[in-house]
Amino acid sequence: MPNQGLVDGGVKNGPKVDAGKQGKHVPSHNNNDLNKSQWPEGDDGVKATQEAWVKGKEVNSGRNGVKKRYNHPKYGEIEVHMDSKGNIHGYPTGR
Repeated sequence: MPNQGLVDGGVKNGPKVDAGKQGKHVPSHNNNDLNKSQWPEGDDGVKATQEAWVKGKEVNSGRNGVKKRYNHPKYGEIEVHMDSKGNIHGYPTGR
């Protein structure tokens, strides 16, 4: 996964994922922040993030933009945020 820019996990109707923001939750990514929840080692979560956006339920439309949650069969609950440009990033909430 690149450090910046947009990536696509191939999910129909899934918005592009912001690689820089997603990277904060990806082990070994240059933007990784160990204080944030993490995807499993070796997984960037891009496809699961897009799936969660398409299948999830909206939980907030406040000042931080739209947020959705989805209970993914493999990762458990995933939270996804959409920025003002329509790009998303997500993470598993239990990690």
